[in-house]
Amino acid sequence: MAATIGVYQIQTATLTEVEQNRLDLKLLQAKIEFEREASISENIISLLLEGETLADFTHYIGRDVNEYFVTQRLDYLINEVLEDEKARVLLTVFNNKGEPLYHYERSDDPFSDMPSFLPMFARSLILKNDLRAQKLMFLKREHHAYLYGKTVNASTFTHPLKPSMEDSIAIVATVYLTKFDQLYNNLSERYGVKPSIVNRSTNVKPDVSDTFRSITLFPDFDLEMQLTEQYLSQSRSYLIGWMLAVSVILGVAITALLLLLIKRFIIHPIESLDRQLTLVMDEHQSNIQKPFGKDEVSRLGIKFYDLYDQLNENLRQSRVLSVTDSLTKLPNRTRFQEFAKRALIRAWNRHSYVSLIYIDLDNFKFVNDRLGHEAGDELLQHTALTFQALLQNDEHRNQSSLVSRLAGDEFAIVLAHDHLDDRLVLASSLVSLFEGGFKTERYITPVSASVGIASYPSDGEDLRELIANADMAMYHAKRTGKNRFSAYSHTIARAARRVKLIEDALKFVNCDEEFSLVFMPFVDQNHTIKGLEILLRWFSPDLGQITPDEFVPIAEQTGSYTKIDDWVFRNAFSELSNLRELLGEEIVIAINISAGELGQTAFADRIINLKKEFNVPDRSVELEITETFGYFAVEQVLSVLRELRDAGFNISIDDFGIGYTPLLQMIDYPVDKVKFDKELVDRLTNDAYHKLMEPTVELCHLQNIKVTAEGIETMAKFDLLKDAGCDYFQGYSIAQPMTFSELRQWHRRYQLSDKI
Repeated sequence: MAATIGVYQIQTATLTEVEQNRLDLKLLQAKIEFEREASISENIISLLLEGETLADFTHYIGRDVNEYFVTQRLDYLINEVLEDEKARVLLTVFNNKGEPLYHYERSDDPFSDMPSFLPMFARSLILKNDLRAQKLMFLKREHHAYLYGKTVNASTFTHPLKPSMEDSIAIVATVYLTKFDQLYNNLSERYGVKPSIVNRSTNVKPDVSDTFRSITLFPDFDLEMQLTEQYLSQSRSYLIGWMLAVSVILGVAITALLLLLIKRFIIHPIESLDRQLTLVMDEHQSNIQKPFGKDEVSRLGIKFYDLYDQLNENLRQSRVLSVTDSLTKLPNRTRFQEFAKRALIRAWNRHSYVSLIYIDLDNFKFVNDRLGHEAGDELLQHTALTFQALLQNDEHRNQSSLVSRLAGDEFAIVLAHDHLDDRLVLASSLVSLFEGGFKTERYITPVSASVGIASYPSDGEDLRELIANADMAMYHAKRTGKNRFSAYSHTIARAARRVKLIEDALKFVNCDEEFSLVFMPFVDQNHTIKGLEILLRWFSPDLGQITPDEFVPIAEQTGSYTKIDDWVFRNAFSELSNLRELLGEEIVIAINISAGELGQTAFADRIINLKKEFNVPDRSVELEITETFGYFAVEQVLSVLRELRDAGFNISIDDFGIGYTPLLQMIDYPVDKVKFDKELVDRLTNDAYHKLMEPTVELCHLQNIKVTAEGIETMAKFDLLKDAGCDYFQGYSIAQPMTFSELRQWHRRYQLSDKI
């Protein structure tokens, strides 16, 4: 018992020291985040003074058009130093009386006013004849803002001489410390007491205890925290019961072993980590030595190491990538925007044109997934070189232009030109580069380009509007067939608005009121009805009838397909018993699966649970996969399909013959049936391809896969495909999609016809 009490006391002291070190680390993290966010204010003012933005503003103030371009440049400067796009940043210019000349705010609130503390801070800066000042503001709900101000000469924009402060202006940059506030509130939630930010003179130090921790945020401001006895008691509570149990069961021998293990695996690692942290905090080394153990202290050390390493790496990368894209060595988005803004200003003065040409590589993800990311990187690098060579050839050399990589497989060209047709010549040349695919040093890839064009001044008078319209034109080119270019027009804008209206309607659609199901029968070689394909129809009160070809791709892109698929499956399962009562107990229903669902394991669980809920018999439901979904995320897709098949669903490949998957690769899928697309059926029933029908069907049968022929519009096609061995048939010559009541009437007529 004495040994147990001794060990408990030792461990209590050790755990207290661990908690102190943890709190020190959290305070250090808060300090780092504070310094990072506070540095934004200084960086903004430095960039503002280094460039010509401030001079242009004072020159153009009151002249709306020019002031607008200066404001755009200010947007660019602030975006350059911000990592968080949602950060709230204020920039205010005051005259020598402390009156605001200009106020800029970057935030999500368009109605926010200039805070009242800004004029007070500016007046104090000017009245005290200070060249620079900084201040931490304490706001409501434990929020903080950091103010940094400088006074400069109103004419030279350099530091003023103090006797001539009346010729000065004050520039104040304010940053709302959102990330620091989050860490600040996390401390309060974890330790049960609020941290304190105390304003101290440099000669006054706090009277600290072992459980009182403090760190300096910036001169005269300390962040302080008290480890309460209640928190330490919670940390030690588990130790009491454990030590008592060990003392009763194992006695003195185990206690000695426990002391050895504690010293080896807890005390020594903590002491080592403490020494490393002290060296880092005292700035004697840039980072701790990375631990290699798997214990808690080592994991804590690894997290600290990773944090510092990531901060240093981010700083390095931000310097390297500030102007140039690291992969392609092209100018990046920042350089693109800077060049485009200057080109717009020149075009405005010269009454000439500036065109933005957006380029998106089609099937780039296909290259990454099939050939690997190395091939994708090589493709991007080779594409960049090709674009640069195109702009430097004789046809385009005399035009002012810049090609940049914006992100991923997206490129953009800024073209300053005097003749409007120049943009079409360049766009045509871009598209021609991808005819027949795109060849790199090691690969021939099935990549094409969708190109969108928007020109100043006809398609927009500022950069944001031109970017939006060029992007809209590019997506129109992609939707209308890819490997082509489109120039922005009102027709494209109307199509984009239609897409936006459908997107908005999908967000608030009442499935029960606006969606309905229709049924399209398929039959076997004897004209016996074997099943029905479930098809979805949407009638919107605002937009009217919307075809699946319109809304399904939009639903997949916006993530609305989950809600729609759930509605389809529920209603289809609930109708199954009525359909079987009408057409027979062996009837099968076929339901299309959205391509976006295949990569989600939760989809399989959801559908299996619905099957159980509605008591759907095994093998009575076919899940149809559109073959054009591509061969992406293969292992994950196969896992989902196998899980569904094991749960009693049949799997069918829809639209077979027009997608990416080679015929022989279908053996990789757990497939029960393939459905020949109408285009394939039309070709196989053509006289020139008759001889291919039977081998194609037989290849599927060799894999124990049934074949359904779609698009049977005449009985002659039916007979040809029946002779080739097709198992099932579907098309308008048999039946069109029908509501349930129409299906009942059709079935009555079908029973009386000579087809059964």
